[in-house]
Amino acid sequence: MSKREENREEEMLSFDELKKQVTADEADFTEDAEVQQLLSSLRDIPAPDEAQASDSEEENEAPTESEPPDEAQNYKSIYDDVLRAVSESKPAEEEVTGRRSKFLSGKGQFVDVTEHYQEYADLTPQSEEMPEEPAAQPSESEEEPRAAEPEKQYRTFNEIFKDTFLKIFPNRHDTVGEGIRKTVVNLSVLALAGCLVYFGIYGVQSYQASKQLADIKGQIIDDSTPSAENDVWAEFLSKYPNIRLPEGMMAKYAYLYAINQDLVGWIKIPNSLIDVQVVQAADNATYLKQDFYGNYSRYGCPCMDYRNDPKYLNKNTILYGHHMSDGLVFADLKKYKDIEGFQASPVIEFDTLYRSYRFKVYAAFITNSKESDDNGYIFNYTVTDFGSNDKFMEYMAAVDERKLYSTGVDVQPDDKIITLQTCTYEFSDARLVVVGRLLRENESTSIDTSLAVANENPRYPQAWYDKNGKTNPFAEAPKWTIGAGTTDVIADDATAGA
Repeated sequence: MSKREENREEEMLSFDELKKQVTADEADFTEDAEVQQLLSSLRDIPAPDEAQASDSEEENEAPTESEPPDEAQNYKSIYDDVLRAVSESKPAEEEVTGRRSKFLSGKGQFVDVTEHYQEYADLTPQSEEMPEEPAAQPSESEEEPRAAEPEKQYRTFNEIFKDTFLKIFPNRHDTVGEGIRKTVVNLSVLALAGCLVYFGIYGVQSYQASKQLADIKGQIIDDSTPSAENDVWAEFLSKYPNIRLPEGMMAKYAYLYAINQDLVGWIKIPNSLIDVQVVQAADNATYLKQDFYGNYSRYGCPCMDYRNDPKYLNKNTILYGHHMSDGLVFADLKKYKDIEGFQASPVIEFDTLYRSYRFKVYAAFITNSKESDDNGYIFNYTVTDFGSNDKFMEYMAAVDERKLYSTGVDVQPDDKIITLQTCTYEFSDARLVVVGRLLRENESTSIDTSLAVANENPRYPQAWYDKNGKTNPFAEAPKWTIGAGTTDVIADDATAGA
């Protein structure tokens, strides 16, 4: 034994000496409960040499109170209890801890796990852990009966239609207020739908009428020179050798005549929308709802009175045309209700198939088309021939009585006039009539429109006074008629072209 070991052995105290020393110092720790508990446990620990016994004696004999177990066995028992508690509570491998070492029951020792925490955690289940078995599913025979799910209902078309009908239209299940509300809504929807349909149709027809008029205008040939007219005739006769043309007809309207042999001329009023063909039929009603191509059209086609001679103008040439709200046909005649309208368009241009004519606007007036609107009287402005110049001048005096203003244009007994008629809306079935006087030979087309003067008291039909709440000052005035011995009598269809 080395000297160092001998010194160390001398310094070590025996267990009895250590116990005595602790007992001697007991008085110094009496105030600390934990120390008292530790001292109490030390008193019961026997000396190591006194606790030794054989293995057979430990198994066969139970320790008595006078022979306490030796210190090694006591420590081992505490160790085993701690180990058992740790093992039963949770596998050490699954412990989530921040310690640098942990106890592994499989190895029976603590190991350093500092490096294990440097890596990603391994979440793979340990081999010794058996996966949980899924709960046993009851067999079909053991399943508890479940409430039957309601079967999806499908409605028939009749059921859907009936429900929709009851929601939209009034029925006996509705309250009074609900019935009134549905009625008002339905009437509003129907009115709106009707307006949409009407304006839709009207818009289509307006477009078609405008396009048709443009196509018709495209058929007019410019024959400004005699050589050009000869070329037109040569080309036309080569295309339509079987068309019989009126003798003396102007070449410019040849192609239009080939389309419709009812064509008699063309009317145009500068500074207005009136620029359209004129036809003539066996009566005045044929072209009320028929276009130039013979198709139905609410625009109709402007026509000359069937009694007029399109080659040699009568004393009074009468043209009828509709007043369309989009401004087509004769709608722009309404401008002549005012002096300003006359001043903008004081001349009417009218071509027959044979010759071009110019008329100066003489008068514009409003009249009736039904006898009931003027005390059983209709002012007959549709007379084509008056029989005498005196009768003609009587008629012009009756026009002067009715005209809305004087234009400064005069009329002589041997003059010829043109009459344009369309609808107006001062009262039901009212008519607007514009009269022009034929330009005399060598007369200038210029008109001093500043001479126009308003008529302060024009003569209207009785219906106009009734609508405006006024007294008719002409109720007892003489009523002009064509008189006996003439062939012209106003007919029902004579004013139907409005």
